[in-house]
Amino acid sequence: MRMKVALAIYLVIGMIDIVLGVIYFFSEQFLTYHAQAVGKPWIEVDTGTRTLILALMKLAGGGWLALGFFTVILAWVAFRRRSTVLRWALPAGTIVFYSASLAATWGVYQKTGSPTPWVPSLAMIGFALLAFIIDAPWTSRSRDKTDASKY
Repeated sequence: MRMKVALAIYLVIGMIDIVLGVIYFFSEQFLTYHAQAVGKPWIEVDTGTRTLILALMKLAGGGWLALGFFTVILAWVAFRRRSTVLRWALPAGTIVFYSASLAATWGVYQKTGSPTPWVPSLAMIGFALLAFIIDAPWTSRSRDKTDASKY
């Protein structure tokens, strides 16, 4: 049961990542909190800056899409095969990505007061840790005895 709950959490995390990836990758202008941080509406931002911002949003969107797809696929494989290695890698990927997101959004919030999504970034780190703790891949009952020989 614990593994199913952990799997469900990872699948939700992956789907949220995919949704965020689609939003950022396909946006044609920056989001509301970006406008507040810059202090200008999109139309008033010069062309070079708009080009750079959209490129960075596509990069972030691509990162979220990759993370989301890898999270969904790795979670499915990890829990189906009871792979200890993958069940350690799952939260690591999410924590690394959202730590970078947290650092960026917190920094913008601190400097501009714009309502950046630093709280959701922190929450995603928390959800990954929660799934990891529920799963407890370090316990002998959740480990596949042949796991080490697979890698």
